[in-house]
Amino acid sequence: MNKKSHLRRISAGLVFSVLAGSLMLVPAGSGTADAASSKQIAAVYAKIQTERAAEVVALVNKERAAAGLKPLTVHTNLSKMAKTKAIDMFKNKYFNHTSPTYGSPFDMMDSFNITYRYAGENIAMGQRTAKEVVEDWMNSPGHKANILNANYNLIGVGYYNEYWVQEFIGTKD
Repeated sequence: MNKKSHLRRISAGLVFSVLAGSLMLVPAGSGTADAASSKQIAAVYAKIQTERAAEVVALVNKERAAAGLKPLTVHTNLSKMAKTKAIDMFKNKYFNHTSPTYGSPFDMMDSFNITYRYAGENIAMGQRTAKEVVEDWMNSPGHKANILNANYNLIGVGYYNEYWVQEFIGTKD
């Protein structure tokens, strides 16, 4: 745990770690203008979530290249799972690899019909930028090991309200 002006946490599990987060939407009123405004806000937040996830992938692949490893490819369903996990942690007020809703990351991968030979997860909370969260993970031996694991070839990243989730899988030997 690292305290600055706000709470920042990272957690590495047995053979996994996670990335997720997003911005909180404020409920709209009942008027038409409010509904249109809510849709615009939702679109902006969706764009921010997508950009932050893409930036994490780019930063992770930069770290992997520096270590002489192949880049990870984004896996759409794994990304959906990572974002779902981030939302779940935020809404259910927990910070753990085991979800009260979905169970372990591996149970969750099964429920999302994701097949793998190797799998891992990194999670973090409170970091405001992709650069900050990747730096925190790279400064943590367990998270760094996931990022630099040569067995992984696919990645999914989720972000929701400063909850970050990174899912990794390897599908080859």
